[in-house]
Amino acid sequence: MPSSPTPPIAEFRVSGSDAGPYGITCGPDGALWFTMVHDGRIGRLTPDGDVTSYQVDPAASGPSIITTGPDDALWFTEFRSHRIGRITTTGSITSFPLPTPDAGPFGITTGPDGALWFTEANSDSIGRITPRATSRSSLSRSRAPSRQPSPPVPTTACGSR
Repeated sequence: MPSSPTPPIAEFRVSGSDAGPYGITCGPDGALWFTMVHDGRIGRLTPDGDVTSYQVDPAASGPSIITTGPDDALWFTEFRSHRIGRITTTGSITSFPLPTPDAGPFGITTGPDGALWFTEANSDSIGRITPRATSRSSLSRSRAPSRQPSPPVPTTACGSR
């Protein structure tokens, strides 16, 4: 059986030792955005290789998974502090506590309804936060209750806006 050529692999040093780069996504600004779970930081890597990072408060919040939201900000889960975080492409960070104590938010994605949907690993639930604007007071949040009738499923395909 013929072997295929090995594709070139490049690696970029984005942090000090033990920072724990974890989740990664393409941002609306064309840069790669990533979480550093052990340092409590959100990083940005440009196509030119420039790295910038932003501190999440508290540093022990455990930012895990990150995704681009419908508002062109980056949204991420804070597993240890049980919050959903939002960072603009200019580095402004806001966090939103979850109604369930010790929820353990982990995965996050933009849904076809324009909301951010996330998993709550410690409460066996799926949560939802709606970015209606950029300020804390104008965001609504709700948690899909477990063992309840499901809301109607949007008919729009995932990924289309």
